[in-house]
Amino acid sequence: MKISTRVRYGLKALVYIADKSSENKLVRIKEISDEQHISVQYLEQILFKLKNENIIEGKRGPNGGYRLAKEPKEITLHQLYKILDEEEKVIDCNESEEHKAVCGEGTCSGSCIWGKLDSAMTKILEETTLDEFIKNKDMI
Repeated sequence: MKISTRVRYGLKALVYIADKSSENKLVRIKEISDEQHISVQYLEQILFKLKNENIIEGKRGPNGGYRLAKEPKEITLHQLYKILDEEEKVIDCNESEEHKAVCGEGTCSGSCIWGKLDSAMTKILEETTLDEFIKNKDMI
């Protein structure tokens, strides 16, 4: 299982925004881009999705920028994963054509190892908040 670049960059951006939000400061997209080494164009796509889901709020203009719309302890990593990743499952069991035929939606969840892994990883992401993730930001 590999976390997509969009999810990883989204988490990096949110950690940065959260850090600056604690100072009551709006964070400009260029600042995030420079500090986190993420292209402005890619970051715009990520922040647009997060803003549409009310994770962050933005203000336009010369004094504009972004800040968290909710407390980090109210945001789960699973929420962020669902917003930023196109895949519905955290771990997709349908990795090969021959496996697709054997492992259907109804049979996969209980007996298939990929279904079990997906359930376990989803549970971990649901139980982990952005606040907990921020506390471990030095490991990101």
